[in-house]
Formats: sequence, C-alpha cells, structure tokens
Amino acid sequence: MRLGGLGTVLLLLFSLPELRAVAAETAQIPTVVLGLEAIDGAPDTLAADITDALRQRVASTKDYQLLQGKDLVEVKLVFACPDEAPACMSQAGKSLGASKLIFGNVKKAGNDFQVTLKLLDVNRAVVESFETDTIIKRRSDASSVRQMAPAWLAKLSGKGNGAISVRANFAGAAVSLDGTKVGVTGGDPVVVADVAPGKHEVSVEKSGYTTTKQEFTLAAGQSLPLTLSLSPVSVEVPKPEAGAAIEQHHPGDATETSPDSSSSHLFARTGFWVAVVGTLTSAGLALKFGLDVRDINSQLDQYRRFPCPSSTTGCDSKGQPAPALTLTEKNLVASKTNDGDRDQTLQWVFVGVGGAFAIAGGYLLYKGYLASEGGSQSASNHGLRIFPIATASAGGIVAEFDF
Repeated sequence: MRLGGLGTVLLLLFSLPELRAVAAETAQIPTVVLGLEAIDGAPDTLAADITDALRQRVASTKDYQLLQGKDLVEVKLVFACPDEAPACMSQAGKSLGASKLIFGNVKKAGNDFQVTLKLLDVNRAVVESFETDTIIKRRSDASSVRQMAPAWLAKLSGKGNGAISVRANFAGAAVSLDGTKVGVTGGDPVVVADVAPGKHEVSVEKSGYTTTKQEFTLAAGQSLPLTLSLSPVSVEVPKPEAGAAIEQHHPGDATETSPDSSSSHLFARTGFWVAVVGTLTSAGLALKFGLDVRDINSQLDQYRRFPCPSSTTGCDSKGQPAPALTLTEKNLVASKTNDGDRDQTLQWVFVGVGGAFAIAGGYLLYKGYLASEGGSQSASNHGLRIFPIATASAGGIVAEFDF
C-alpha cells in the first residue's frame, strides 16, 4: 500500500507540468469590449456597428471569453477617466471582471472615417497594442464592418487570422482563393476576411482574358492588398494557303452592291428626312418665340421710364413726362420681363437645335443621296441638290438644279 501510494504521488508530480500546460491552453481570457465613442461628427450608428462586430468576433474566438460590457463614455464618467489613462481604465476593467479591455473611438476624416482601437492588459494597467484604420464611406455599413473586425482583433492580439483585398484591372472578373470563388471584381476591392495564416493562392479569370494567379504568404493578423492584371487573349488569324484564288472586286462593277451598303444608304436617307422635319420644326418654334419676345417688348414700351430734365419721375419712350409706376405696374413689368427672358432663351435653344439638325441633315444628304452605292462621290451626276437652312428668323430648305 505504501509503494502504491508513493507511485501515485510520483505520477502526479510528473504529470503536473502537462496538466498546467493543458489548463493554460484551454483557459479563456475574460475580455470586455466597451462601446466605441463617436467623435468629430462620426455617426453613432457606425460606432455601434463596430462595437457589435468586435463583440461578435471576440465571442467566436476560442482564446477569449466575452463579458458584458458598457459604453466607453459611461465608463469614463463613472471612473473619472476623461483622458483614458491606463491606470484608470484598468480599475474599470477590474470592476467588470475582465483581464483584457478593448476600447476606442471613431471620428470623421474628410469624407471617410478613422477608427482607433486599444487593447489594455487590466492586471498590468498597460496598453498592449493599438490599431488605427480608415473606413471609406461607401464601406461603412454593418456588413462591411463585420468583414473588417477579424483583422482588427488579430492585429490587436498579434494572433489569429488575417484578411486580403483583391483588385484587378478589369471589372467582372471572378476572384478565387485556393480554388474557391470568393467574389467578382468591380469598383471596390474584393475583401476576404478571416484568412488563415500561411501560404495561399489567389486567381482572377474572365472570359476573353488570360487567367492570372498569384501566390502569397499571410501573417497572423495581417491585412494584405493584392492587385492582379488580366490580358486579352490574342487570336491568331490563319494565313491563306498558297495557290488559293483571291477574288478581285472592281468599284465600277454595277452588280456589286452589298446588303450592308444598301441598308446604310436607306438609313441615311431616312435620317435625312427626319433631320429635315427637325430643322423645320425647330426653325418654326424659334420664330414663334422670337415673335413672342417682340410682342412682350411692345407691351412694355408704355411702362419704360427714361431720365429727362422736364420730369423727376422720368419720361416715356416718346420723350413725354410720365408718372412713376405704381406697385401693380411694377409687378406686371417684372412678370412680363420674366416671360420675355424665358421666351428669348427658348428661341436660342431652338435655333441651336435647328442648326444641329441642319448639320446632321447635310451629312445624311451626302451619305444617302449624293454618294454612289459603291462609296465614290457622284454628286456631279445628280441634277438636284437640297440643303436645309435655319436662322434666328427663318428656316427651310434650298434646292439647286444643274442643267
């Protein structure tokens, strides 16, 4: 019995270091994530989203035990820690039963946001590490923040998984990590969070382009940006075989009229008449608004007042003394002036539109009527030339006949 008891004691003594190592590996660190403080115009919702993302990440990490936390602002008020001094924040962490304390703030930086995080060792009252990162405005939603949280925690703790962001020189390319598709390139990089440390391979591929691959090694907590370039696939055009007959085409051959050429001429002719209608319509509207401006000016003549020595209130357009305008007349003049300005603007708008139609019509006239089917100019063979015109006061078409 004595030998058995001594053997048991010796066995326990030799096993004690191993038991301690196992206990150390399985022990979890009680950690509190304080609610981030929003400062310098940063929205409170963004601070809340970052806090929730960090708490979810700590809760899902085997090395940590998430404890219930409070907001940083509340802790600073209760424990009188306005400057977030480590000794003061350590007392707050001990009252919450934590060994590690994560806290920080988010502030506006131009159009984007800057987040600052700190990891405090509560027992030693020392800030072990801190992390500063920029969140671009278009990626400040809750989903994007959750993707960034693993990299933040990994950088603070110095262990854990990292993240990569992949860009390509063409949009719409499929991105794969170690053979698994993880996204498609676009305006924003493809962010892959929670990537295990070690060696990996990323590839981008798109139809019509060569597939590009790149190997990389990711450290714990590292955030690695990657840029890959795609190149168009070159297509080799086969050379004609020796002795093969080469078909000769002569521009003067009357039977050579391709369907594409005929449809092009038909399109040009149709477009010409559309341009003619557009030119005439625009010219008519420009003329109409020009007449409206002239009519408004004639209506305003009776209300115009000009300086003259014979009257303190001024003289009318005929040089006769005239009374000052009443309030009603001034309002009428202002209304008529606004109508005149609007009509004059529309007049010049339609003059410009008519001019554009006229230029297009002239080009389509040449392509549809004055150029031969074979593409060579044959205007001298036609006895009729039609040209649309448009001015500020008139519009129409000019025809010339050759005899």
